[in-house]
Amino acid sequence: MSHLTAVFSPEELLKMDGIDELDTMRMQPNPFWNRPRLDITWGLPVMSGLLQSDRISLHQMRLATREELGLYHDPSYIETLELFGNMGSAFSSRFGLDTDECPVFHQVDKYASYPVGATIDAVMGVADGKFEDAMSIIGGFHHAYSSNAGGFCYLNDTVVAIKKFKEKYPNKKVLYLDTDVHHGDATQEAFYHDPSVLTISTHELSMGFFPGTGQPEEVGIGEGKGYSVNIPLPPLTDDFEYWKAFEEIIVPIWLAYKPDLVFWNAGADAHMDDPLADLLLNLDTYHRLSKTVRQLAHLGNKKLVIVGGGGYHPVTAARVWTVLLADLADIALPPLIPAKWIEMCHKYGFEVKRGGWTDRPQRMYAEHESKVKRAVDETIEKVKELIFPTFGLEK
Repeated sequence: MSHLTAVFSPEELLKMDGIDELDTMRMQPNPFWNRPRLDITWGLPVMSGLLQSDRISLHQMRLATREELGLYHDPSYIETLELFGNMGSAFSSRFGLDTDECPVFHQVDKYASYPVGATIDAVMGVADGKFEDAMSIIGGFHHAYSSNAGGFCYLNDTVVAIKKFKEKYPNKKVLYLDTDVHHGDATQEAFYHDPSVLTISTHELSMGFFPGTGQPEEVGIGEGKGYSVNIPLPPLTDDFEYWKAFEEIIVPIWLAYKPDLVFWNAGADAHMDDPLADLLLNLDTYHRLSKTVRQLAHLGNKKLVIVGGGGYHPVTAARVWTVLLADLADIALPPLIPAKWIEMCHKYGFEVKRGGWTDRPQRMYAEHESKVKRAVDETIEKVKELIFPTFGLEK
């Protein structure tokens, strides 16, 4: 088996100009599909020199085939997305799928398809031993259902790639770990009946917060009962409370399940600087997450794939994903964030407040502490009550 870390470059996706056209059509930029976000998040690992390491195997993203997309997505939906992508935005108003989160724009089908192809190649490359582990920053579109888009997600790369893996390795078990701040609703639904794919999601859950799913009681059905694990967290959950939930729930379930492949949808949007969420995690949390996930994966079969997921403050998301990639590939980060990357951020109108790879720790205000702690403790107890018996664990 190769001991390299595969990284999937979005250069082909960045060459397209559909998102630039989209930017001229809307009053506000799309929080996900916009040029500054994509350039800034990919630019940091490049300019930091990580991709020049002999630990890295660089691969280009590719378009997924129709056959691959058909492992999960409805053929009529695939055809409709292609129609939108080929005709551009001029005809989008005639269809009911154009929303603020998932707009129709030129080559939208290709923007949606490239991450699927990359995630498939990451999963199958790790599964087949072509590389030790893999990361694709633009991936983790867990809100896309089989026949509709949602939450910036058009095609669900996570489901398609796992189904591709299961097609070749039907007797292997997959752990899908989702630490994106939004609940992975569509990915959970795709495997809700399947005990060979354990889905675990930590996410914010509050009134009106998208997508509104992910209660502890959502545990799976039929043979899959007990194999959907949801850990909803209240707004203002900080590093301390988050880590308590992770260690008390995720670690024992992971060790009991003994997965053959680990698929981690990391998400940078649980960070305290993210504009679309209210958790208080910092870069130190993500350091700890990456070290712990990798340690747990190496206690098993070492097969680990990471996708970036959400993250809507480009500067923060870039730092989070670069930290994760460096940890994954055992590469030392430079002492300072590259000046030319900071210049790029300034060009796009984003301030870089810290030139290093850490944050100032932040705790919730004292008046919120007891409420948040109580909510997290109640979640932990509820999940243990509902899930632990499936794995022979004691509360």
